[in-house]
Amino acid sequence: MATKDYVVSNAMKNINLILNRLLTPVDNFLDRFTSYKLVLYFLYSVFGWSLLASLLGQVFFKWYDIVISAAVLVATCYISNTLISKNFNVPKNRESDLITGLILTLILTPSHKPVDLLVLALAGVAAMISKYILVISKWHIFNPAAFGAFISGVAFHHYASWWVGTKFITPVVFVLGMLVLRKMKRFTMVITFELTTLAAIAFYTYLNSSTAGIGHILWTTIVSTAFLFFGYIMLTEPFTSPRHFSNYMPYALIVGFLYGYNKLGITPEEALLIGNVFTYIVEPNRRLPLIFAHRIQEAAGIESFVFTGKNNFKYPAGQYMEWTLSQHDSDFRGNRRYLTISSSPTEPDLMFTVKMPLDKPSAFKTKVESFKKGDVILADGLAGEFSLPKSEKQKLAFLAGGVGITPFRSMVKYALDFGHERDIHLLYSAANKDEFAFKDLFEEAKKIGVNTTYITDKVDQAKIKDIVEDFKERTFYISGPYGFVHAMQNNLLQLNVPPSQIKTDYFPGYGA
Repeated sequence: MATKDYVVSNAMKNINLILNRLLTPVDNFLDRFTSYKLVLYFLYSVFGWSLLASLLGQVFFKWYDIVISAAVLVATCYISNTLISKNFNVPKNRESDLITGLILTLILTPSHKPVDLLVLALAGVAAMISKYILVISKWHIFNPAAFGAFISGVAFHHYASWWVGTKFITPVVFVLGMLVLRKMKRFTMVITFELTTLAAIAFYTYLNSSTAGIGHILWTTIVSTAFLFFGYIMLTEPFTSPRHFSNYMPYALIVGFLYGYNKLGITPEEALLIGNVFTYIVEPNRRLPLIFAHRIQEAAGIESFVFTGKNNFKYPAGQYMEWTLSQHDSDFRGNRRYLTISSSPTEPDLMFTVKMPLDKPSAFKTKVESFKKGDVILADGLAGEFSLPKSEKQKLAFLAGGVGITPFRSMVKYALDFGHERDIHLLYSAANKDEFAFKDLFEEAKKIGVNTTYITDKVDQAKIKDIVEDFKERTFYISGPYGFVHAMQNNLLQLNVPPSQIKTDYFPGYGA
């Protein structure tokens, strides 16, 4: 039995190593983009491919109908989003109106007729309104594109045709969609949705006919409908889908069943809106307008930015949020970033910590660097599974690369403030000794069992074994750039640390 377990374990280790090596170039490429920017490029590509499909007669609609409809929807979304955000004094996300406008273009029936274009414009307005008016605790509930499509059907009988779902377009959707899922780490959510939908379709087909045509119907659903587009782009929308892994499956099960079981007569957009309600029930969230207080120079090129306005906001140490500046403070990389909360829940203010590049910093970082006391930033979308285990007896090892130290700062400060004894080895890697941040905190944390080793050369297997002698007994937390995280994963797997004992920090964006 022991031999069988060893063989299985060794096979799993080798599979993980191979996958990590194969996907490292992909992840390095994806690390150049925020999730929103990647989704926007996805939509640009699908839109362009749809025009080619029209020219080749692979879709029913004329290319000029598609272009005119897109122009109306994007313009309407942009104008209404800008006006409403100014009226409500809420920063406008740079890519959101483009994303919503292009999604609506690909799911609502294109036309050049004035009456139809008016309906499309109203659908775009409804989508933007849903972000600012249909909110609770300053948090919008519904997927904007799904809500716009719903209003188009209910109010104007201009129902979503989901015309993006054709055999000619599906391969592009599949390939690019897999990149989006890799970036957003939502494979479990989407696969659960897909299997549930197909099972519901098969069950409905069996009840209403026979098993003879089930295979053909399922294949047609995959390649000739908007099934994949819905799953990759709409189901995973960050603000209206669950942010915690434990809620991925129930959310996907609900939406998948409603999407696939035709007897209920529920449209795809209605299925998603119901799923959005579920998300809000299980994960009520808040949008926080925070006021800049001061900055702290933590180390060479590393700064913390402290904000008041936390009030009674609660969060587990180690989680991240999305931070948004006003629209005019952005560049092509966008005006929002997912950044770890480097402060502890025990502290009165919220803080994030970033590396400030010497050359060509983004507009986001340039603006934050110029913040004056009283300036406002919007924080929302609390998420992440990278937090301390409940058991204080569990042995841990933290591997931090560069500014990846931020979640560990939050966790260690939290444990220190509560006096929780923790057996933790922290291996902190940086390019040189001047780039180590929070050294005073980690020195103080020795009294609760946190032992820190600072490393300025390569962290390899030998170094891990030398510093963390009982490494097989520990759960490893890894945080840092993609390259560092993948290298540490490979090192641990080659040391026969089970994948179940390896946790990696992830937030769907980058901090350049």
